[in-house]
Order: sequence, then C-alpha cells, then structure tokens
Amino acid sequence: MAKRIKTLKLKINYLILVGTSKNYVVPFHNGLNIIYGDSDTGKSSILNLINYCLGASQLDTYEEIESKGQYCLLDLNLLGTRYTIKRDIFNTKADIEVYHGDYKKIDDSFPKYYAPNYSLNAEDGNFSEFLLQAMRIPLIKIKEAPSKEITKMVNLSFRDIFKYNYLDQDKIGSKKLFGENFVLITKLKETFKLMYNVLDGQITELEGRISVLQSDKNTLEAKNKSVASFLKETQVESLAELTQQKEMLESQLDSLRDAIKEIDTEIISGSEQLNHLRKQVNDLELEIRQAYQDQNSTELEIKQNIALRNEYRNDIRKMEATIEALEKFPKIADKELDCPLCDTVINVSKLKEHFNNTDTKSIRGELNSLKRRMRDLDAIYKNLKESESQKAKEIKDNNSQLEEMRILLDKQSIDIVSPYLNQRDTLSYQAGSLQSDIKNIQHFYKIRFQQSINDAEIVELDRNVEELRETLLSLKKDAPSLDKILKELGDKVKEILVFVGVKNPTNISISPKTYLPIIRGRDYERITSGGVRTVSSVAYFISLMIYAIENPVNYPSFLMIDTITKYLGKVKERDLDSTNRIEDENEGMTDSEKNENIYKYLLTLEKYKDSFQLIIVDNDIPDALFDELKGYVRKHFSTNIPGTEIGFIDDVLAPSEASNLNLSSENDIFGDFDFDEEFPPF
Repeated sequence: MAKRIKTLKLKINYLILVGTSKNYVVPFHNGLNIIYGDSDTGKSSILNLINYCLGASQLDTYEEIESKGQYCLLDLNLLGTRYTIKRDIFNTKADIEVYHGDYKKIDDSFPKYYAPNYSLNAEDGNFSEFLLQAMRIPLIKIKEAPSKEITKMVNLSFRDIFKYNYLDQDKIGSKKLFGENFVLITKLKETFKLMYNVLDGQITELEGRISVLQSDKNTLEAKNKSVASFLKETQVESLAELTQQKEMLESQLDSLRDAIKEIDTEIISGSEQLNHLRKQVNDLELEIRQAYQDQNSTELEIKQNIALRNEYRNDIRKMEATIEALEKFPKIADKELDCPLCDTVINVSKLKEHFNNTDTKSIRGELNSLKRRMRDLDAIYKNLKESESQKAKEIKDNNSQLEEMRILLDKQSIDIVSPYLNQRDTLSYQAGSLQSDIKNIQHFYKIRFQQSINDAEIVELDRNVEELRETLLSLKKDAPSLDKILKELGDKVKEILVFVGVKNPTNISISPKTYLPIIRGRDYERITSGGVRTVSSVAYFISLMIYAIENPVNYPSFLMIDTITKYLGKVKERDLDSTNRIEDENEGMTDSEKNENIYKYLLTLEKYKDSFQLIIVDNDIPDALFDELKGYVRKHFSTNIPGTEIGFIDDVLAPSEASNLNLSSENDIFGDFDFDEEFPPF
C-alpha cells in the first residue's frame, strides 16, 4: 500500500457568490457541515455552485441568483495548498481562473487560466488535470470498452471521480444511482478501480506519470531561473523587500485616511453649531412648500367657483326667459294655424298644455334662490382672490427671507470649513500619491509572488514524484486486492445499516459487477422501498469516504449529500412514483427514528473530523438532536423565523413582505379622499 496521506486531498473553506450589491458567503469547516431550512431557499444551489466551481459542465440557477449574482469563488485547500477558484456563472465555456491563496488575496497574484473541459483549450491547460495533479491523483487514459482489444482511449477526469463525492437529490435513493448510460457506467467502474489502486496497467501509468512530472519540474526550474535572471538585471527588489515596502505604504495610507476622517469629524462637529440655522432654513422651505400647495388649492377653488357661477348665470337667464314667455301666452289670441312642417292644424291656446310648469310664481321662487346663491358665490370669489393675493405676497416674502438665510448659512459654513480645507486637500493629495506608489509596487509584487509560487510548485513536484515512486514500489510489492476492498466497504455499509435500524440487515455486500450495494442478497436497483434505497445509498457513499480516511487511495475523503432523508418520513408527491410506500411502511421508513439514527451516526464521525469533510443539505434536523447538531450548522434558512436568513440570497423580499406591498385597488392608493365629480383623480 502507498504511504497514507494525512492531509485532506480536498477541503472547502468558503463559497462566495459575488453579487451586484453584496457578496453571499458560506463558510465550511473540517468534519460535518449542515445546511437546512425551508424549501426553495437556495440550499441545493450552494452545493450546485460548489460542484460548478469544481468543473461541472452546467449550473442550475434560479431567478434570484441570475439577478443578484455575477460570478462565484471557491476558496479551498488541495492537499494543504490553498487556492481560490473563480468561475463565470453565466458563461459555462469561459476559462476557469485559479489563484494561489485565500479569496481575500486574489489581487496579490496572477491567475492561471484552465479550460473547463477537454473539448476547449486554455493558456494553462485543462481544469480537471489541474485538480488531479494538485491532489496527486494519477492522470491516466482508459479503454472506452475495457473488454475489447481495440477501442478508443479516453481521459479519466476529476469529474468521473467526483461522481462518488456528490450524492445529489436526484441520485439519492434512486434505483439508477449513476444513471442508465452504459458507457458512463463502464467508465465509472474503471474510475472506481483507479480510486482504489486496482486498475489494470496502473503501474505502467504511474511510471509514465513520474516521467512527465520530472519533465515538468525541469521545465519549471528553467523558467524560474530565466525570470530570476531578468528580475536581477532590472534590479527589482526581493519579495520580502517588496512586501515590507507595500506594508509600510499601506500603513501610511491607513494613517492618512484616519487623519482625513478626523478632519471630517471636526468639520461635522464644527458645523453642528449651524444646526439651528439649518433647522430654520428647513422649516421655512417646508412653509413655502405648504404655501405653494395652498395657493394651488385656492386656484383650483377659483376655477371651480367661476365654472359654477357661469352655470348659475345661464340658469338665471333661462328662468327669466321662461317667465317672460309664460306671461305673454295669455295675451295671445286663440286662433288656428297651419303647421309649417306638416298638414296638422295647431290651436295656439293649447300650446301652454305642453309646458310642465306654467306657474310663474314657483319659477320666480327658484330664480330668487339662484340669485341668492349667485351673490354668495360672488362673495366667496372675492375672498378667494384676496386669499390668492395674500398667499402670493407671503410666498414672495418667504422666498426673499429664505435666500438671505441660505446666503448666511453658506457664509458661516465656509467660515467653519475653510480652516480645514487646505489641510484636507493636502492629505488627500498625499493619499492619492501613496495609492499610486502602492499600485506600482503591486505589479512587481505579483511578479515576485508568482516566482515564489513557482518555487513552491517545484518543491511540490519533487514531493509528488517521491510519493508516486513510493506508491509504485508499494504496488509492485503488495498490490491491493479488489475483493478485499469490496469486503471492507460491504462491512462498513452493513455497520451503518445496523446502526440506523434497517430491518433484517443480512447478506450485505458490494457487487463485484456494479460496485454497488447488495442488500439481503438483492442488487441495489432491485430494492423496491425508496426508504431502504435512501439509507443504502447514503451508507454506501459514507463507506467510500471512511475507507479513504483509513487508507491511502486516490479518492478525496470529501462528500456532499443533498436531502439525506429523501424517502424517510413524509415523501414529496413528485417522488411517490419512485418508491413503494407499502414497502416503506413495512420497512419502518415512515417514522422519524431512521432519520434521527442517520444523524446520530454522522455524529459518531467526530473522531475523524480532521480527516474528512461532509456537507449535508436537508429540509430539517431532528428536534431531539438539535443541541448536538447546532454546532455543525453553517446555514439555516427560514421565511418564518425572525432573525433567520430567508435564503442563500438574503436581500430579496420574503413572500409575506412582498404581499404587504400589493396595491389591489384604487382605494389602496387614494384612501378616503373625496373628489368633486367635475375634477376626478384622473
């Protein structure tokens, strides 16, 4: 066996979605990490983004990420070396950028550019190969059809290995754990062999890999020697000297910024004595604004008054004409006339019968009433015009007073600020000069920093070659047995199933054909209970991780599981067709005990916490284990619990808040205001 590597091959430190208005950060630690909460809050998106940053060909996003996000960063350790991966979330074919160091220091180094897949090219090669090399996993090609002598050779990539590191919510408990693509399944079986150092021809591949790494080391040494010679000739300071200069200038810049802040504080403090004058200005502005509103209201009333008086005048004229006509009718002699429009004979005396009201007395009463209202309207009009004139004078006087007060405020402000302006301008100029110096140093600092990275990579290549040589010797001396590995994995799966409380945990093993679990002598895909498949798939993936903890293999002891209790307890309607609920009930998968036992088992892994990383996403955690599990919770999302983040994208309105903003009718906007029919709101 190869020498056991104690440092984690893969460890996530932070996932950062860089947004348009803020950054969305999720921290992770060694051991167990839990993210849980309501549905549709972005829990699964966190795992999707991690998967995408590790080379997935696509990213399933939702509206909030598309509207708020720009790109994602993944701060991680690969065999103890810290990197930050940057990837565009909108262009899946864009180069993946890799920086040395944590995500806060990516401006201190030049990135390397890697192609996201083998069909694309990039300046520094393929991203999968970068990951495999950084984790010291052999780069090999395998037969597309291992049983055929003549067949196409294909690259075995990190994405193939990661299929065993990510149990997403579609795979967990699924009958087809790795899908139905025969070519892919065949390749994954070869990947399984590589992970456990039992792949045919692996010794030959290792020998070839050692030769390639030695060549890479020689090339990098020659490149670094050339860079060092150039930097020496151009008299560029050493990294230590540049770091010292950079830190000194940054310290001076911080001091200048603090001094500028103190001056700003003094200016604000000195100007507080003007608050009384500012208040007077503000009060007068409000008074003028109110006067303008009153003036507009008065103008509106005048227009309404004029319109109403015009109507009254018309009515008065009509009534006076009516009275005059009625008074003349009795004096007209009765006679017959021919109608000018037809042959009908008209009696003049009968025309009065066609008037509804021929009583001049009542009409005169109405006429007098209208004249009284007309006089009232004339008086109101006179008062409104006087008020309008008074308001205009008041506005004019107040504007004049406001102008004087503003001039006084500006003068006194200048008197207070002037003593500080020259000093502040001088400090701002010095700060700008320092920023320019820092920018110039930063360029050479990056070059020197890159040189130090090259030196570190040479050392790393040396170590990598040495470890591969030891692995090669170990494989030649004592090649691992696939049967032994499968037995150990099967025993671990059984141990987990017994712990969880699965009924009749017998005849449990790992199939030598599919490398998947066999439960009670039945292949995994033939198990009808979705609950049993869920527990079995979780147990299988955890057993792979534990084996990597205890043995030196080409498999990162890293695991992500989405919806770990998918078919346990209440099952979503969309998943009912994929399970037999009667079988689930018979197996005891509908109660909460199995759910609790899974989490209890995860807690037993605490003894390995420095040797693995496990990220769990679920809708909830067992109430009975809340106190034990709360220390492992990295994110809890809820739209109903005050003080809890509403989701991964936490600066959007919750549904309850959004509903409060819904204006469903005109009354919501205008309240209880009454409008004159002549002047509607629209």
